[in-house]
Amino acid sequence: MAKSCSTLALIAAAVSTATAAAANDAVNFQLDWTPGGISAAYYMGLEAGCFTDQGIDVTISRGYGAADAVTKVATRVADFSVTDLGVIVGTIANSGAPVKAILPIVQQSPVGIAVLENSPIQSLNDLEGRSIGTSVGNAAIEYLPLGMEAAGADLTKVEHITADGSALNGMLFRGQIDALASYVTSVVQLNTIGQATGQGVRAIYYGDALNIYNASVFTSDALIAENPDLVARFSAAVQCSYNTARENPEATIDAVTKHVEGMIRDTQVDAVPFALDFAFNNPVFAANGFNWDMDRVANNIAATGRVHDLANTALTPADVVYTPASQ
Repeated sequence: MAKSCSTLALIAAAVSTATAAAANDAVNFQLDWTPGGISAAYYMGLEAGCFTDQGIDVTISRGYGAADAVTKVATRVADFSVTDLGVIVGTIANSGAPVKAILPIVQQSPVGIAVLENSPIQSLNDLEGRSIGTSVGNAAIEYLPLGMEAAGADLTKVEHITADGSALNGMLFRGQIDALASYVTSVVQLNTIGQATGQGVRAIYYGDALNIYNASVFTSDALIAENPDLVARFSAAVQCSYNTARENPEATIDAVTKHVEGMIRDTQVDAVPFALDFAFNNPVFAANGFNWDMDRVANNIAATGRVHDLANTALTPADVVYTPASQ
């Protein structure tokens, strides 16, 4: 009898486990670009169980630019993605994309330009008469007009060269472009790559004075309406991922190297700690954590309107940012 009871208990436990596993939500999470740097934290979240603890089976895939990321979420090819809040604002204003940002990650804009270490370009003023490379939908180029304006430089004297994102790094190293629209967080990784061939890369940063958000996790209006609980759990899983990554940067480097095919660990040794420090060691995060500052969101909308011709000029923070209180 004891044996029978033991067997029944094992069967019940197995059924319970299977039921719990079956109850997990399958989620497609598409990045806006290739993994690494700030996005390494999501792979740390996989290792630490941040997603499974929230009943989520997540598949993380690389992205192909900010514009593509918004399109994939708006059309529900992907459930969640992450990109610059200004891109989200612009897409909502101009095409009515049914998406909303749910969580700020990088709360101070890291926009800048990347140049070779030996480049004569020392400031944005020095861009005049030279070329800058960018890809379609590259958020790093969006606010260059504001940066140039603040520096007293003339943007019309800068040649813009648009190319596929995967080709831009090589174009910089080969001297086909003088500068690359980039984030300071990305330049760290780019410098590591360049150092291997004797070409250092440095950043010229101008995003600190813009008072705007950068990388923000977003989803579709439809998913928010259909399953707000999943949205809340995914948000919690992402926060867990970043909190764990901040505590374990070396393990985070190991995690992204393990999960991303072809990832070279050395490219992340400097990039991951720098990105985490940039995102979370600043007054904005200290004051707000992972919560939205609605005045800052409003300024983000205004700043986006200054660099784009927005079809809808009456957007409010509630139009672009979702919080449980706004249901």
